[in-house]
Amino acid sequence: MTHQKPIQKPTQTLPAITTKDKPSSSSSPSIQNLKQAPSNLLESEFLEAEMLQINNDMQRLVQLRRSPSLSVAYEDQWATLKTMASELLNSVSHKCIKIQAAAYKHHFSTVHSVEEDQAPLLYLANAPYFPESDYVTRAAKMFKLLKQKVLKKQEDAKAREDLLRQRQLELEAALKEQAALIAQLMNKQPNP
Repeated sequence: MTHQKPIQKPTQTLPAITTKDKPSSSSSPSIQNLKQAPSNLLESEFLEAEMLQINNDMQRLVQLRRSPSLSVAYEDQWATLKTMASELLNSVSHKCIKIQAAAYKHHFSTVHSVEEDQAPLLYLANAPYFPESDYVTRAAKMFKLLKQKVLKKQEDAKAREDLLRQRQLELEAALKEQAALIAQLMNKQPNP
């Protein structure tokens, strides 16, 4: 947008008011362009052009802030600019939200169709992560610890039992040897 120079009048200096600067926001060309181009609304060139237009209009209005002009016209120009920026933002957000909702719906439908086709064993792989404290109670933890202690004691008792059996077998073998030696010694000695 080009910067407008004030029209010189002998009694006072007023900025030129274009059709865009007039109070009727429905006649604003940028707003009409925004409503006419919804198909390319999210293309970067279109958004950049609209943002550049808003930026230029804002800079022009900032430069006019000290000019002696009608305050109603100046306020209306700001109102028109705010409306244009608001409509652009609303249109962009509405289109983006609509596209995101469609993408979410598509994703949701594909996820559910895949879940129906999968075997129940795969459901656990898709389950959300919960910390252990959410699904394992204190009693279950205590039971697990007690079970481990009992198993450990059983293993220790079995090891002791095996050791005692081994010693008993060794003692029995030693007793048999001694009994055989005693028997041999008794057979070699003459009877009195």
